[in-house]
Amino acid sequence: MRLLLLLVVLAIIGLTLVRWLGHGPPAPKVSGASEHSAEPPKVPNRPQDMKAFEADINRFIKDSAAQRAKQESAP
Repeated sequence: MRLLLLLVVLAIIGLTLVRWLGHGPPAPKVSGASEHSAEPPKVPNRPQDMKAFEADINRFIKDSAAQRAKQESAP
């Protein structure tokens, strides 16, 4: 009798775990503004292009920070 009760309890626990773990992770929430954000500049292959890349990456960082600040202050 104890063995039968143990099997029933293990079956219930097993079914509960399968049901609980069987679901995939929830889809990540993506805000509408981040979907359309600008892409970062491409990394240059030649050393001569580093100055232009530095300027582009600095502009990208400042624009991203301004956009994030605008999003946080909007709601």
